[in-house]
Amino acid sequence: MNLVLNTTQKLLMSQKMLQSTNILQMSTAELVDYVGALTEENPVLELKSKYDDEASVNALKRKIEYLDSSDEQNRTYYSQEKEDEDENDMWKFKQSVEESLPEFIVSQINLLKIPKKEIAVCRFIAENLDGAGYLTLSAGEIAQCLDISVEEAEKGIKTVQSLEPYGVGASNLEQCLEIQARMLGVDDDIVIEIIRKYLNLVGKNQLPVIAKKLKASLDEVSMAVSFIKTLNPKPGSGFKSEESVEYIVPDAAVTGENGNYQITLNEYFTAGVNISGFYRDIIKNDGDSDAKNFVYSKIRQAQWVVKCITKRNETLYNIIKAIVEKQTEFFDRGEGYIKPLTLSVVAAEAGIHESTVSRTVKGKYIQCRHGVFPLGYFFRQTAAEAFGQGLTQEKIQEMIRGLIDGEDPSAPLSDRKISDELSKRGVDISRRTVAKYRGIMGINGISGRKC
Repeated sequence: MNLVLNTTQKLLMSQKMLQSTNILQMSTAELVDYVGALTEENPVLELKSKYDDEASVNALKRKIEYLDSSDEQNRTYYSQEKEDEDENDMWKFKQSVEESLPEFIVSQINLLKIPKKEIAVCRFIAENLDGAGYLTLSAGEIAQCLDISVEEAEKGIKTVQSLEPYGVGASNLEQCLEIQARMLGVDDDIVIEIIRKYLNLVGKNQLPVIAKKLKASLDEVSMAVSFIKTLNPKPGSGFKSEESVEYIVPDAAVTGENGNYQITLNEYFTAGVNISGFYRDIIKNDGDSDAKNFVYSKIRQAQWVVKCITKRNETLYNIIKAIVEKQTEFFDRGEGYIKPLTLSVVAAEAGIHESTVSRTVKGKYIQCRHGVFPLGYFFRQTAAEAFGQGLTQEKIQEMIRGLIDGEDPSAPLSDRKISDELSKRGVDISRRTVAKYRGIMGINGISGRKC
């Protein structure tokens, strides 16, 4: 029998370190629930609101009034809460941890460079999509609800239909599939005709009949049908349902203007976590050793939790500070002025590891005068790496728009030609990506631009 001694290294995470990591990753809402549950388990911990005194409440109200007056999105978020301030729900916003279809659509609408009135119309349309992604109202009904013209309503519908997932905002299956085909750059007459007129025959697999009606070969029809079957008849499926009302709590507020900004962490519930003086007295005065040992263990647990929360808040503050410094133009001018920013840059600024930044920003939001944004919104790592020139999606969209604005109306550029032109300028993106960005900007394909 031979004994072999192997030496290996293993990284083991202690229970304390695991708890610290979990607290670091918690959003404010999650931290509130966690601490609330912990105070029931550990009587040594006390949970006291930071805003128990009137002066602090008034300070919070002033911040809310500042944000409320700065942007339509903020006014919408705060209008309901201000009617019922006695319930102290001043930091609740209608959002969900998992993204719903309307939320996903609105996140794209917020990036469009269109008038605020059109943005409001598009948001209304997004809120009236059913679970499959179809629009439940007609243009006339939208116009009546919003007191706008039918033409303005139709323009809003077209804008929503240009967004991802392709096919949303359609009124029926045929329109949904046609939108998807065109957004993917397919303008084939056979594909479009089959979608418009012969989906029932496709369902019965009567391809020869379709070929005869279209005066096309069976191979052409077969290829067209194969493509149509790759399209999604329910583009809205897979998103979170809005059946239940859930909330997010912004983890910080950024106030100020013209490069002078203040960061206030939302410590409405967690700032007052402390250790009860009553139990401290037990250690000093009670003669029961068992009671002392029990209380001492609970105090050590409470001290570690308080330390973890303090460290979490410091880390979050430093990360947001680095973001504000790097994205000052956004906070000055609003959406559309985001610069390329990577986790590594913020990590270096905050003096922490890149993985710590990644863990900290996940699921957290900030409130500023331009609205409520997830911290991940301020990172544009993918675009910066993919194109190698520090270009954001917005900048590339501007380049695409410039090429289209300068094209010959009688011979518009195809997505492939636009891709080739961008490649000559050192920006290598695929035809499909061009089609995607063109759709986001609400620009038609070749057939829609040809005069």
